[in-house]
Amino acid sequence: MALITALRRTCCTALEGRLPRLARLDGNSRTRALSILSSSSFNIDHVGKRTCLSPQKWQQTRGLLCSATHGSKLEAWEVLREQLQVSVQAGGRQVQVQWDDSLESTTRYSSTWLRYHCHCLQCKQAHSGQRLLNPLSLPATQEVTKAWVDDEDRALHLGFAGEPDHVTVLPLGWLWKNSYSEEHRRQRAEKRRPLVHQNGFPEISYKKLLSGNKSVLLRWMQDISDYGVSLVRDVPTELGTVAKVGELIAPVQQSIYGNVFDVVSTEKPINAAYSNVGLEFHMDLMYYESPPGLQLLHCVRFNPEVQGGESVLLDVFPVVEHLRVHHPEDFNTLVRVPVTFQKIHFDREYPVCMRYQRPHIVLNPDKEVIAVNWSPQFEGPLSVPEDDVEPYYKAYRRLVQAMQDSPLKKERRLEPGDCLVFNNRRMLHSRRAFTLAPGTVRHLQGCYINIDEFKNRVQVLSTLVGDGSEARRVGNQDFF
Repeated sequence: MALITALRRTCCTALEGRLPRLARLDGNSRTRALSILSSSSFNIDHVGKRTCLSPQKWQQTRGLLCSATHGSKLEAWEVLREQLQVSVQAGGRQVQVQWDDSLESTTRYSSTWLRYHCHCLQCKQAHSGQRLLNPLSLPATQEVTKAWVDDEDRALHLGFAGEPDHVTVLPLGWLWKNSYSEEHRRQRAEKRRPLVHQNGFPEISYKKLLSGNKSVLLRWMQDISDYGVSLVRDVPTELGTVAKVGELIAPVQQSIYGNVFDVVSTEKPINAAYSNVGLEFHMDLMYYESPPGLQLLHCVRFNPEVQGGESVLLDVFPVVEHLRVHHPEDFNTLVRVPVTFQKIHFDREYPVCMRYQRPHIVLNPDKEVIAVNWSPQFEGPLSVPEDDVEPYYKAYRRLVQAMQDSPLKKERRLEPGDCLVFNNRRMLHSRRAFTLAPGTVRHLQGCYINIDEFKNRVQVLSTLVGDGSEARRVGNQDFF
């Protein structure tokens, strides 16, 4: 009853007002409480629109909201509400929210930022969630005249100068989740940082993936998100099955090689992969504006008599970080100087003439590596200012050496029924040369999945059946 009473009670925090203090929430409890507020467990999209919880879900939510303080259990929302302080600063140009009395929990929001993100029905469409606000309909400057927290909808309410008939509404959980304070941004960046799998590849059986259990699918996709790779075992060796594995994630991505391609030695290969030569580390289709995200390689047939042909993977992100630490000048050269990737081949059923110029290493404004572009087999002539040519090749050679020396290389001879799934934007792949004895075959089938479709699937399943955590950084040049 205490929580219900608290939810129904409207408590306005005056600009300079302070509420009585209860015991302080520790960081984990505060985060869990605010995660509940920002999740779909208690769905408050707009003022006056609330989706009730089922009794079972309510008990789960109430359990998460409870926090032990002063020897008794108090609902985390009540504690959070009592700790919460809101103040208008800088002449109305800024609003500070202090989630409790710890310094790291304080966020200062620009008044303009707050106004642009209003969740009311005038500014945001209820069903689609799309913003309806026209910036030119607002005053040129945004100044908050009053601020209060309404316990009924668990939201910050703001009045703005020049808008007497409008109240800006921002759910507290949403505000916390989207805080852009330095500490919050650091924490979010840490959670998105890819992990390194030290021993072999994460593995799962195809039968488990077909069970229909969404939690199993999520764990599989999170392995790919976290470590960049997963090995699916015991996949039927019928032709075309690789697409069925891929479609457990998202629709197969079309490319100049079709929906499904055969990696098998031919007399007149349209790609070096379609021969028996060794392949150096590379990413596929770097001459596309949006190269494939996931690559799936399904071993259909690989006779034991075939000598060589092992697959090798290397997580490139730690390699370029090593280069940054030990050879910063070379690292910066590869960030600054663009290289041309190209595929020009007219003597084929589907003629191709594609070029794309981009640097090998891409950084976000925080100088974090968000993408690596590497495909030596498809590099065209370097077309850069004269002074950049020699420094580029020096840095290029240094990076190749770092790849060869890396202890993170993972090698495996695929067996029939194995399906290797890896992030083409993160994991370099190569192949040992092989020799075919008479009557023997090395036959893999492959397909691609768009990186945005994969990332979306991870985050949707994480929200529906997981803990709501975001996908790791996938190497698609996203600044997050």
